[in-house]
Amino acid sequence: MVKLKEIHPNVKFRLVMQFFGGLVSMAVMPFLAIYFAGKLGATITGIVLVVVILSGIAGGFLGGTLSDKWGRKKIMVYGELGLLVSYVFITLCNSPWFDLPYVTAFLFIFNMFFGGLFSPAAQAMIIDVTDSASRKTVFTISYWLANLANAIGGVVGAFLFKDYLFQLFIGVTSITFISLLVTILFISESYSPQDSHEDVPPVSISYSSVLKDKLFMYFIVGGILILTLEQSLTNYIGIRFERDIPQQTGSVFGLSFELDGTRLLGFLRTENTLLVVALSALVLLVFRKWKDRTTLLTGLIVFTICFSAFVFTNNILFLFILMFFGTVGELMYVPIKQAMIGDLAPENGRSTYMAFYSLTGYGAMIIASLLIVVGEWLSPVYMGGVLLLIGLGGSLCYGILTARMSGAASKEVILKTEEM
Repeated sequence: MVKLKEIHPNVKFRLVMQFFGGLVSMAVMPFLAIYFAGKLGATITGIVLVVVILSGIAGGFLGGTLSDKWGRKKIMVYGELGLLVSYVFITLCNSPWFDLPYVTAFLFIFNMFFGGLFSPAAQAMIIDVTDSASRKTVFTISYWLANLANAIGGVVGAFLFKDYLFQLFIGVTSITFISLLVTILFISESYSPQDSHEDVPPVSISYSSVLKDKLFMYFIVGGILILTLEQSLTNYIGIRFERDIPQQTGSVFGLSFELDGTRLLGFLRTENTLLVVALSALVLLVFRKWKDRTTLLTGLIVFTICFSAFVFTNNILFLFILMFFGTVGELMYVPIKQAMIGDLAPENGRSTYMAFYSLTGYGAMIIASLLIVVGEWLSPVYMGGVLLLIGLGGSLCYGILTARMSGAASKEVILKTEEM
């Protein structure tokens, strides 16, 4: 186990700023769909969110390329500078002096682009300054800090986003400014670009070979469908909460508070995050004797039923119960799903496969954003059916995939037996 003091200073600074950056991000981003829906309408909101996501994809591809040519720190500074400028103007557009939702939407397109520009350079920098032993420790710490930031940020956003948006954006801008200063003053360059004269095959050729891998395509399509269901919590489902759940007063341990759709969404997200942190080891222990395929498919179905059921009820207690069992289902399938990537990706093409896999999150965001538009035309009951079919479709993909992987493994065993 690598000690914390042995970790490179770059990583220590990045972990601290990643925590605060994740906190302010989770206080804002999950509630953007509700914000834009209230200001611009659901149809325009769906379109805006798709464009914002595409902008992030473009920034990510550009940032990955430029960080290999120019070095990590320079791209990180450019990315954070762009984020800072965009947040300054977003704050002004939502201040006591201005209310400019259309300009805000335009600025978030640039904001996501610069966020995408920054991310691959920051991730590459961490890999540059860690080895295989310390990297495991670093990413373990990063995982726990990210979950803690999600939990705190969800609560902060739930209480501040609706009534204190201007003050919240001031906080986001301040944290971004501090992060930029830390990068400039304390982060050292970890990569010195060198000219390479190696012949690199075109990207399209590499990706075309991945597209021909039918097993991996089942994995990708299934992943997109399941992630779409998860993303719908902060898109269509979040908007439905804000529209259909009336403001009400509750109390916990003698403390009274007001609860509406936006705050309920924040609490549900926080419940999910805290349960992931608290129950991961327990769920793994409880289902350790089950076959992986059984655990995977059972978890997917439980997750699908619970998350699609969010559309059918406004009962607060029942919603929290659904989130509990939905999170248990998530903890059942996620570890097995992640382990499958290593089995599917060939050793000589893992980078290409992983680059392709990273796009599944963006694909799910786009579909989940388009479902906001669909939700304008369909009643909640029908939308619940749509979400259920999406989740079951993803489960079916993984069912076919695991069956074929089991069949291939059995054939390999038979062939080896015959050779003996």
